[in-house]
Amino acid sequence: MSIASTTTHSAAEARDRARRAKRKGQRDTRMSYLLLAPYLLLLMMFGVFPVAYAFGLSFFDTIEMVFWGLANYDFVFQDFRIPASVANVLSFVAIWVGLTMVGVAILSLMLDSIGRRAANTLRTIYFLPGAVTSSAIVVLWLFVLDPSVSPFQPVLHAIGWDTRADVISGIGLAGIFAIMAYFSGSGGWIVVFGGALSSLPAEVMEAARVDGANRFQLATRIKLPMIWKSLVLMGILSFAGGLQLFVEPQLMGLAGPQFAQNDWSLNQMAFQYAFRMGDFGASAALSTLLVGASIIIALVIVFATKFYKLD
Repeated sequence: MSIASTTTHSAAEARDRARRAKRKGQRDTRMSYLLLAPYLLLLMMFGVFPVAYAFGLSFFDTIEMVFWGLANYDFVFQDFRIPASVANVLSFVAIWVGLTMVGVAILSLMLDSIGRRAANTLRTIYFLPGAVTSSAIVVLWLFVLDPSVSPFQPVLHAIGWDTRADVISGIGLAGIFAIMAYFSGSGGWIVVFGGALSSLPAEVMEAARVDGANRFQLATRIKLPMIWKSLVLMGILSFAGGLQLFVEPQLMGLAGPQFAQNDWSLNQMAFQYAFRMGDFGASAALSTLLVGASIIIALVIVFATKFYKLD
């Protein structure tokens, strides 16, 4: 066989391989879209469409069904209760996000340093409160924070808190709601971080041990920097979820009429506008502002941390 024919045959084989690779890539792409289709459908139905509908509704007077322009937004900004609700929610988010990021990171790193069986058992125990609805968590914590029936009664009395009012005023509503949210949501993140830590390269861990790193150094200098993106993701989602605070303050009336909080959070204000005042336009305006704030802050964090940059 001549050199020219050999070269031609090799070029033909290369073209065949390229065509097969291209067809395989196209099949993989179609399969990916097929697998994504159910999620994209649900996202459009329960995410994009409701947001778009609320955004459009925010420009109308829904009582008379006439176009109002920015009147609903002006009404929201003029409401004297909104600044207090913003301060309440931001204080709650600051405590909750900080508590969640620090607490989950510490617990996850500690669990990763002990035996696998014991760690899996503890992760399951931490996860169980998350399987309970938020309303049940609130009712449970109302008993836990009542010095007359709390299992931590000696501790509460030692601090000087003899009544539920003492506890609420001592910790503050933002702190109480942050504790409730932490114990209901941290277990799921501990499970997620367990998976992230278990996927770290074993050779890197072994090399660090050979170099003399102890468990604390291994956790803080090797593992933590390698899972920082998971921490950022948790912070973003926790912040977005915190802005939507509703159940915890809404159910505080169960502790007594004097503890009822009907306009403590922004979501409660949107609820008041819609179902107490019948002004769905103002409710949609406030909800749209909440969504917009969540998206903007998430984008700022993503770009500031170069979240999607490949290492």
